[in-house]
Amino acid sequence: METTTQLTTTMQEQLESDGYVVIPDVLTEARCDELSAEMDRLWIAHDLAQFSDDMPGVRFINNSLAFSSSMQQELLAPALLAAARVVVGDQVLLNLVNGRVPGPGAAGQPLHDLTRRRGRPFDKCNAIWCLADFTQDNGATRVVPGSHLDDTAALASMTDPYAPHPDEVIVEAPKGSVVFHNSHLIHSGRPNVTAQDRPSIHAAYSRPSMATHYDWTELPARISGELSDPMLDLLGLRSDSLRVEA
Repeated sequence: METTTQLTTTMQEQLESDGYVVIPDVLTEARCDELSAEMDRLWIAHDLAQFSDDMPGVRFINNSLAFSSSMQQELLAPALLAAARVVVGDQVLLNLVNGRVPGPGAAGQPLHDLTRRRGRPFDKCNAIWCLADFTQDNGATRVVPGSHLDDTAALASMTDPYAPHPDEVIVEAPKGSVVFHNSHLIHSGRPNVTAQDRPSIHAAYSRPSMATHYDWTELPARISGELSDPMLDLLGLRSDSLRVEA
């Protein structure tokens, strides 16, 4: 299978106007299975259930880069970095990367973040690697298109952030694709009502003036020693631009 390496003009236009886009064929099916197996391995090997702070039924791996460097190639994918630059500008840092696996019966999230500033300039964007098909039934991400630019109409017609929104779009995406969206877009995960997991990896990219969620200087020496120079640059570890949330 030939993977997607470039962001097309159509994709860029949708990302700018609607606030989200599905980038297809970023990963092969085999690579999806490798990454899914790696998350399962990390979950057990590091007893991560005791640290998971997501909702019940979700296996959440905080700061997955602290446990494995296996995804650096995906984090540096040209199409994704191009999408990040469309949102936040030419200078981009990795803000966070987590594993997230909503299991059968996992509940959905409320629409969020309802208090975030809207409109340009944007500070942050999100990438969700779909390690399985994202479907209506297993909880594919929902978004309110255009709400990254102006949330007036979206908030006025919202009665309950857990309930379906009249303007929401459910972003179904095939295994191997990436759902890329502006972090200023109103969005949420949905309930998984199937009998299978919905494995994914979530990352965020941000402009250097925004604090990173994780302190990349605290990565274990074993991990940082395995990172390429481009990956170290993406973490801000070869520049003076890195800032960390207080």
